[in-house]
Amino acid sequence: MLGFATAVVAGTVLPMVPASSTGEGGTDLLTALFTATSAVCVTGLVVVDTGGYWSTLGEVAILALIQVGGLGTMTLASLLGLAISRRLGLRARITAAAETKAVDLGEVRSVVLGDARTSLAVEAMVAVPLFLRFWLAYDESPGRAAYLGIFHSARRGRGSRA
Repeated sequence: MLGFATAVVAGTVLPMVPASSTGEGGTDLLTALFTATSAVCVTGLVVVDTGGYWSTLGEVAILALIQVGGLGTMTLASLLGLAISRRLGLRARITAAAETKAVDLGEVRSVVLGDARTSLAVEAMVAVPLFLRFWLAYDESPGRAAYLGIFHSARRGRGSRA
């Protein structure tokens, strides 16, 4: 919980920088806090239109928060699965060990890295067709199409609508 709280507090600061929004001045505290909390918790709730309100810097900050929150959620689920598997029978333990590639809770690093690799691989597989769609069907420049493909693959992969 402390990790999520730290990410929310840290993630609230960057959206308040004037360069993070498209309008004049910075974002108010409540909007920045709500957006950061929603991104880290991958709920997808928003109080402002992401594409219209936030600048590229603001969107990148939101994307980073979505990634941190998603990785934290996946890692927590994996570690809870490992902890529960220790209380299960031999067959369930073998299945859990095969699925997580970890033998005990001391292998937290390998669980985190495995979750990160899996997440990035899936996001890359989704980002490529999105890139092609934005570039070819919507006439975005290749750089903008790549950015949009990456942004949307991460936010949709986490179930977020931020």
